Amino acid sequence: MTLPLLVRHGVKLARNQDSRDVFQDLKYTLRLWAGRPWHAGFAMAALAIGIGANTGVFSVVNALLLRSLPFHEPDRLAVLHQFIPPHDSAKQFHDWRQRSAYLTDAALFEEGDVNLGGMRVGSRAHIAQTSGNFFTLLSTQPMLGTGFAPQDEVDGVGWGLPGRNAVAVIGYRLWQQLFGGDPKVLGATIRIDGKPLTVVGVAPPGFDYPGKAVLWKPAAFSPGNNGWGTVARLKRGITWPQARAALAVEVEGLSLKPGGIDYSILRPSMTSLQDGLAGPVKNASLMFMGAVVLVLLIACTNVANLLIARTADRFPELSIRSALGASRGRLARQLLIECLLLSFVATLAGLAIAYWTTSFAAKVEPPPLGAQSYSILDGRVLVFTLMVSVITALAVGVLPSLYIGRIHCFGSRSSGGRRSRLVRQSLVGVQVMLTMILLASSVGLGRAFIHLMRIDRGYDVQGIVTVGVSLDGTTHQMESRQLPYFEQVLDRIRRLPGVRAASATEFLPLSASAFVGGPFGLDGRPAKRNSTMVPVLSGYFQAMGGRILYGREFTEGEVLSGAKVAVVNERFADGFGAARDAVGHQLTNGADTWKIVGVVRGMEYETDPTTAHGNQVFIPSSGPGSFSSTFVVRVDGRAEDRLATIRDTIQSVDPQVPVFSVKTMEQRLDEVFATPEFYRTAIWIFAGFALLLAVLGIYGIVSYAVAQRTQEMGIRMALGRTPAQLRGMLLRRGLLMVMAGAIPGIAGAHLTGRFLESLMDGAKPIGVATSAGLVLLFALVASASISGATRGIARLDITSILRSE
Repeated sequence: MTLPLLVRHGVKLARNQDSRDVFQDLKYTLRLWAGRPWHAGFAMAALAIGIGANTGVFSVVNALLLRSLPFHEPDRLAVLHQFIPPHDSAKQFHDWRQRSAYLTDAALFEEGDVNLGGMRVGSRAHIAQTSGNFFTLLSTQPMLGTGFAPQDEVDGVGWGLPGRNAVAVIGYRLWQQLFGGDPKVLGATIRIDGKPLTVVGVAPPGFDYPGKAVLWKPAAFSPGNNGWGTVARLKRGITWPQARAALAVEVEGLSLKPGGIDYSILRPSMTSLQDGLAGPVKNASLMFMGAVVLVLLIACTNVANLLIARTADRFPELSIRSALGASRGRLARQLLIECLLLSFVATLAGLAIAYWTTSFAAKVEPPPLGAQSYSILDGRVLVFTLMVSVITALAVGVLPSLYIGRIHCFGSRSSGGRRSRLVRQSLVGVQVMLTMILLASSVGLGRAFIHLMRIDRGYDVQGIVTVGVSLDGTTHQMESRQLPYFEQVLDRIRRLPGVRAASATEFLPLSASAFVGGPFGLDGRPAKRNSTMVPVLSGYFQAMGGRILYGREFTEGEVLSGAKVAVVNERFADGFGAARDAVGHQLTNGADTWKIVGVVRGMEYETDPTTAHGNQVFIPSSGPGSFSSTFVVRVDGRAEDRLATIRDTIQSVDPQVPVFSVKTMEQRLDEVFATPEFYRTAIWIFAGFALLLAVLGIYGIVSYAVAQRTQEMGIRMALGRTPAQLRGMLLRRGLLMVMAGAIPGIAGAHLTGRFLESLMDGAKPIGVATSAGLVLLFALVASASISGATRGIARLDITSILRSE
């Protein structure tokens, strides 16, 4: 036989031997699990939850931050926040974008809700009017038909071709709903707010930018319209820092022009489109990712602790195998295969948990958290899960493998036991440290949420029914007919039994559409910040439960006559001196003036629920149907019980007027606070699971100590120690482990404070008192766990122990 054949034959035999060894190790692992099913089940459950949580949260991070947007070169797409390009006319805007030194192109869009014809009565749709280059900039072409061109836009100075503006591109889902997916839809007519538009295109499936729009129409430019958003594409070779610096220079130049916008109040910024779509959810996703990584680390330390304990129990067996010729590598491989098999089974269960959690989260999480589809079948997510599985197996197996490597022969058990106890106690300390970080973070978010809910916003949400209507496209859309319609509806509502007050407003508190306003001054003095302007009808503050501090609210005569009067909130008045002195002064905004007749407490209207104490200006509404307005009705008893009655009363005046958003004010407030509440609940769940794992870890190490030191305990009791004294000794040692981990855990929690502040306003690092309270809480829980683990000491049979010794 030649040498190459001998080599190949030897390699084949070695491979066969390795395969047999691996198969033997697998069978042996299964026998070990069958002998102690509770240990194996706990390890699998702990790792499965950790791996599943990581997979589920990573699928969210992948969808929001890693998955590429379905646009050409998405890394160069930008969103310009709080920046309003020159747009008084279409020509002015297009000249600006073509002259830009740092942008290849830029497009405008303005979102809004409209009455949609062709569907059931009261249907509302979210649409966007866009500049003609919108689809071209995003490199997105309709799947049917065409997009827009600049000639489709109109303005007040002759831009565009006659009739070209009355066209629309509809979304894929709307195409399916209204036209049943008919490919001959091009040329069909669709009505928004009663105005006919000709369908010229159908957007591809999944395209709904901006804001989940279902229809797009060409822009109609008009001077003074500052509701535009801007999406742009950076020039090649321009970095993001360079683009942001160029934007700052441009903003400074625009601010210096006569009549220019005061950008010192708006503070424009630029972000990538990916970050713009993710919004505040980006920080939330990263926080959750960090939280579940900590949970997985805690699970790994728990399982590693369990394996070290079981390895110590197998010390005689392993010593015999070592003496019979088994190498350290052979023994370590058996343990590593056990860890890999354990991690593999946990990963399969974790994928099921991840699928369930992502499906559940998609149902319960609020916008914009639910704006993306999260799939665990994504290739990147599956690769991440595989990596987590392998790393987990190595993490839980490395310390037990090192422990095996120290086995030499018989007689070294005592030193190995001491070393094992030290390692296990250190692992428990790490668990406590990581758990304290999560507990402190959950307390910080919880306190911030409670603070949000307790803010006095100047109105009483209980007992308020709100119903939205829109007169666009109806017989009441003319300005002269709007106020009579609202007066007629309010007259009928006020006659209903149990109605205490009723009014209407164009914007509700904490409404995302409350964008009208600007810098309002007082007696010619300039404004220090923007104010929200809210048109309302008489009786509004009574219906909202607002409190007039000084002066009075509007009379019905002032509303009907369109009097130039205003009510300001206390925050606005305090900005110009004492609030009690504001009544009678002149409110100014450009050339317009209003006489202040009252000062109201609070009445917070900020769209961000975490931002309280905004400036509000209330004026009589001369055309309450110019936007979608909302009736506000204060009733006796439960507001939920009056929703249907008030809705039917409004529809009885004119069934053709769309009625929508029939909700109580409490329900609206719950929707606004849904996102911070979701953050708080999720982090509390993670912290609770981490606390459970840490307590189980403490219980396990103390129980193991009692089992391993039974003879020592019996001898101590024979020498006069009582069971209570022995339990106290173990309790002190256990609490020392807790303190060893709690102190660095509190320090780590303080380092997370800044990140929590970026997630939720008011979420600050915990103070000394809270830190001490958390340590005390953990100590109490750990004491209960240790007490349960040491109960068996009182039942020890001293005689049997001494006889065995």
